[in-house]
Amino acid sequence: MAVAEALSRTDPSCAVTYVGRAGGPEAGIVAEAGLDFVGLTLGSMGSSRLTATPRLLTRLPLAYAQASRVVSRFRPDVVLATGGYVSVPVALVAQRRHIPLLLLEQNALPGRAVSWLAGRASVVATSFPETVQHLVAARTVCTGNPVRAEFADLAAPAIPTEAPPGLLVMGGSQGARHLNDLLLEALPQLMTSRPGMPIIHLTGPGDYSRVVRAAAALQLPHSALYQPLPFSDRMASLLARVGLVVMRAGGSSLAEAACLGKPMLLVPYPHAGNHQLANAIPFAEAGAAVVVDDSEMSAARLVTEVSGILGSPDRWARMAEASCGMARPGAAEAVGALLRELGRGRR
Repeated sequence: MAVAEALSRTDPSCAVTYVGRAGGPEAGIVAEAGLDFVGLTLGSMGSSRLTATPRLLTRLPLAYAQASRVVSRFRPDVVLATGGYVSVPVALVAQRRHIPLLLLEQNALPGRAVSWLAGRASVVATSFPETVQHLVAARTVCTGNPVRAEFADLAAPAIPTEAPPGLLVMGGSQGARHLNDLLLEALPQLMTSRPGMPIIHLTGPGDYSRVVRAAAALQLPHSALYQPLPFSDRMASLLARVGLVVMRAGGSSLAEAACLGKPMLLVPYPHAGNHQLANAIPFAEAGAAVVVDDSEMSAARLVTEVSGILGSPDRWARMAEASCGMARPGAAEAVGALLRELGRGRR
């Protein structure tokens, strides 16, 4: 989405068709952005390597035929694939028809689809420099992880000198039940140890009602300071209001928080090959984040870490500076430039 946005700014005549999974959550998001969406019949592959590959092979012929019809109708100059199994049939059609293929890997460790397709791609754009060592047979360019204009436009022009008072806790677009439960348990002590601190809590749509009921049962003395939300389509403005973000370690979330120079308390998702830990490590090594293993994060640990960062202005400032240093606000434009280069080469 961020790349499509960047392309439309530099070339308003550029046409984009987004191919995703039929019945997936992306259909509504893409439609709201005003882009053409086509869904392929792939279904969910699950998280197990043992079952995902056989499912893909079984469903690939139909998805390939659908992708072939999309490509015939749209006649693209270049194809951008962002990983995930839905990108495989489109990428294979592009390869067969000699259409330039650009892969975008948003995580430090390449996913299965990107690893498999990398040798077929014209170039792989990576979000982390460390990714290159896992794709030695491919041409790679480290562009950073593309972010939407609302984040890039708010990229910190200078190192912040003082922390905004708020705390943002989120578990990604679908929430994270463990983080939700930890925050609910920690809320009374957080409000006592950090009086007057606003707390914004993105619960995910599926857990919102439960969290609201549980928070009401706590009878918090300063309940107006606690703001639970199922999701937000204005993440940049939410991030701008807080001094610290507690979250998982998805590639996009990290890139967005860094653009606004936010210190982070990261609790990487412990499954899916533990790939989020690999995302989190460079931010921790740079000093922009504190990383706590999911199994080691407790309510008491959450209070301690939040207080330790927000309660120390010097430490917060160092983390904010490091976060700014990790930002790549021009990543979407960089990927767009690669696409234009590949497209011109085909004409």
